[in-house]
Amino acid sequence: MCGPGSKGADTGPDPLDRMLKLAALKDQIARDQYAVDPDVVAEALIRRVRARRAVTPPVSRGDARNRAGRAPRRPR
Repeated sequence: MCGPGSKGADTGPDPLDRMLKLAALKDQIARDQYAVDPDVVAEALIRRVRARRAVTPPVSRGDARNRAGRAPRRPR
C-alpha cells in the first residue's frame, strides 16, 4: 500500500504537481532567485540529442528515395 504523497507504479505525473512546480519556478525567476548554469543546460541538450539518435535508426542512401521512386507526372 502506498503512503500519503507517494505515487503508484502505474500512475502518471500529477498535473497539479507540475502546475505548482511551474508556479514556483516563475516566482523564483520573477524575483531573480533562479540561476541558470549554461554548462548544465548544454549537457542536458546534448544528452537529449544523443538519446533521440540512439532510438531513431540512421537513414542510409539505400533507404532514400530516388527519381525512379517519384510518382509519374501528369501530361501537359
